[in-house]
Amino acid sequence: MNKSIFQNNQRANQALMHSQINRNIMRNNLNADPNIKPEEIVVESDNMQQTIYINPNQDYQKVIPQVIMPSVFKGNRQQLKQLTGIMLKKSPHFIQGFQKKYCILDNRKLSYYNHEKKNLLEGSLNFDLQEYQYFEQRNSENKIIEFRLIPKGCEKQFIFKNEKIQETQIWAETIQEHLNLSNGRTKQMTFLSKTPKFWKHYQFSNLQVQEDCDNGDIVLFKSKDRFASAQRILLNSEFDHVGILYKENQQLYVYEAVQTGVGTFRWDYLKQQEWYKFYEKVCIRKLNYPQKNDYGVQKRFLDFINENLGNDYSLNIGKFFRFTSTIQKSSDSQKGEKKRSYFCSELVAKAYKEMGLLDQVKSSTQYYPNDFTQEKQLQLLQGATLSPEYLVIFEG
Repeated sequence: MNKSIFQNNQRANQALMHSQINRNIMRNNLNADPNIKPEEIVVESDNMQQTIYINPNQDYQKVIPQVIMPSVFKGNRQQLKQLTGIMLKKSPHFIQGFQKKYCILDNRKLSYYNHEKKNLLEGSLNFDLQEYQYFEQRNSENKIIEFRLIPKGCEKQFIFKNEKIQETQIWAETIQEHLNLSNGRTKQMTFLSKTPKFWKHYQFSNLQVQEDCDNGDIVLFKSKDRFASAQRILLNSEFDHVGILYKENQQLYVYEAVQTGVGTFRWDYLKQQEWYKFYEKVCIRKLNYPQKNDYGVQKRFLDFINENLGNDYSLNIGKFFRFTSTIQKSSDSQKGEKKRSYFCSELVAKAYKEMGLLDQVKSSTQYYPNDFTQEKQLQLLQGATLSPEYLVIFEG
């Protein structure tokens, strides 16, 4: 089967027209044009990729377009050099000077970590989500001895060098290659610079969340209103709300407990309805669990979602002092009883209990939004872990 890739619909429309003509000929018992062969046509645009399979020898009803969302981070398909190693980064505190960092440059993203604890992220610069200005300092021999990255629209500077000038030169030249081929530069993106300390997290596009996230992943919200600010102080948490993600018919949803009760909404509404503007920050933590897709685990999780939709919301002083779980088996005599009410983090904890990821004895009321942040390092069971926090970018 022939395959063609186009940046607009012109070729696809032409092929569909030829195929339709051929099928009309066949319906009238005439000979079909032998030069029109089955083919696969891929039409690409900024937001989607449409694959159309055309076979003029099939009935029209059997020709079904298939829509596929591509990776929003595929960017330029050219392979770029990856670098890893120890670099010296200048501290924002003058007295500390340059400090060792373990750095990874890959796929138009520069991340740096604690040089001893290489899994402890200290900063991440995603060139596909923000335009960066590049500056360098050279010595008398015209060798690069230091380079700076400045997010456009922001005063923050990221200054790097290496103890070996040759290594500094390699890193500087390779970073320029990544910058030149990044979406941040070609599309002149500057909205990320408006987010306070955005580099403290990995960054996800809201479309990438839709594509990559699945059942059991965590979403954390930091609201802008004053009530939420007071709530964060009360709960000693950077975030005032937490929900859990699930997919249904390839659509991603947020399952949460809010003042109107336990409910759900489509993830893409955050962007479409501009709900994200009510939040100072939204972060994702992906659930890494070997048995995540096990039928039994998924059934218990989805059953829990369906059984508790519409339940009431509650946050009261009594819940703060309920330290052990009150596990009850359902029975016919309990069907008429009032359904359980939930606080947001209590709902998420209970969902994880249903998946077998949290201690059944500890009460779900003893989990707060802060317990699901990377700072608290929540210990899950059965080898499950939560990823670092990914800052979600909705603009652009």
